[in-house]
Amino acid sequence: MFIYIKDKMKTSLEQFSKEDHGIYKKDIDPDVITVSDILINNGFQAFLVGGCIRDILLNKKPKDFDIATDASPSVICKLFNNARIIGRRFKIVHVYVSDKKYFEVTTFRSDARKKNNEKKFKKTHGMIKRDNVFGTISQDAQRRDFTINSLYLDLDSENLHDYVGGINDIKNKKLKLIKKPSISYQEDPVRMLRAIRFESKLNIRLTEECSSSIKKMSHLINNVSPFRLFDEILKIMHSGKGVEGYLKLREHDLFKYLFPYTNNILIIDEKYNDFFMAALKNTDIRINDGLHVNPSFIYAVFLWPYFKEMEETSPDVKDFDSIFRRVIESQAKYISIPDFFKSTIFTIWSLQSSFLNLSSRNIQYVKELSKFRAAYDFFHIRSLIEPDLKEYAHKWYEIQKSVKSKKINRKHNRNGKRKSK
Repeated sequence: MFIYIKDKMKTSLEQFSKEDHGIYKKDIDPDVITVSDILINNGFQAFLVGGCIRDILLNKKPKDFDIATDASPSVICKLFNNARIIGRRFKIVHVYVSDKKYFEVTTFRSDARKKNNEKKFKKTHGMIKRDNVFGTISQDAQRRDFTINSLYLDLDSENLHDYVGGINDIKNKKLKLIKKPSISYQEDPVRMLRAIRFESKLNIRLTEECSSSIKKMSHLINNVSPFRLFDEILKIMHSGKGVEGYLKLREHDLFKYLFPYTNNILIIDEKYNDFFMAALKNTDIRINDGLHVNPSFIYAVFLWPYFKEMEETSPDVKDFDSIFRRVIESQAKYISIPDFFKSTIFTIWSLQSSFLNLSSRNIQYVKELSKFRAAYDFFHIRSLIEPDLKEYAHKWYEIQKSVKSKKINRKHNRNGKRKSK
């Protein structure tokens, strides 16, 4: 059963008991319960919110747990010794329970537009640039993106609060924005990427209005910070459903604004599409098998056609370093790649010619490099669509097998020595 309430904002609230929603404390990280208890014991509300609730209801394991509260960021920091405020667009508090583990705690936000809030809220061409106007839980619910992400589990009463029909949309496998797409996508164009990711990963269907609006408004993605987009693309490609995500980015005209130089090449020659599909299938398999993936790899894949074109058609740029720098700097206007990942892309690309040299001296040198495996995987995937590389790829396959076998033996030997002590 649920309790149906009308609040002061004329917002409908459906309130489900734990027997109805089926989420129990055993499903929740005990550390997040500890954090919420501190908030509750100090007179504040504490709700689990967003993706963790959605995932549990969809029978998926939550990646993380986020808390929403009526305590302000400064108050939260006073309650927890290991807490710090991050973010400019809107302030979030990271509460650390260990050196590497933390939970995001956010204060309820409001949709109010008052003159005395101008410094806390700022819009530019319809896009929210600053959003630190705090409010109530019902106001906060209206500020979120999709109905399925706007569910609140009260960690005191264990009741589930639904202000936007999210439970019903989860049951119907429907992905729907809370606001009109024309407003929601303009306020934050990244919601278009999130729509692609959720639809691909969660096996739910975006409503026709929300889907068609992406194609109409896809150009707005270039209003987003290039630094922010780096992580958003990785979330799609590393969701375990990267193939579907990539196809949807192209279908909704987002890919051409994210990787314009690569897209121009694809229009002329679709062969690289096969390369992308092979790379993404490989990445999906590794992720779904619980194996490590390198964040640089997918960017090395998507920018490779542009690099090759520059190498072949730019006589004024001859050396590898200059071509690499021009490709990365041109792409940075749209998606900015952090320096740490640039170096890995550089190594992957620079080693491609080395795989054409099968001399014993070169083999010994290449297989000892730290990025050998990533570079080899890249070369192997290229060989699937470039017949001239198949013979080399086969020989390097045998080489990397022996390298892998030696590493396993060394690991077993180390473990054996430890045990004998």
